[in-house]
Amino acid sequence: MPTLNDLRKSLSQNSGIKNTFESPEYARSRVVFKKRMELGLSQMELAEKAQVTQKTISRIEGADEGIRESTIRKVHLALGISEDDTPTAKRYVLHR
Repeated sequence: MPTLNDLRKSLSQNSGIKNTFESPEYARSRVVFKKRMELGLSQMELAEKAQVTQKTISRIEGADEGIRESTIRKVHLALGISEDDTPTAKRYVLHR
């Protein structure tokens, strides 16, 4: 019986799927989902808090490419995520 790792390896060989997993939308979707789970919020509860629809939260967590930045900011604000917590933000490290 194939394992989860076998499935991951197989999927990573498909360029379309690989590109999806490497996209900024996918990375952002994982941040939103993880934070929502940490806070114990349903999609509906987060939607109400962010003043968006539950469908919008679902689209964000599904890595939809058509989400406005203003909507993403509303959701991040509702979750308490700052810009530098997002995986697409640039991070600078000072070396001394």
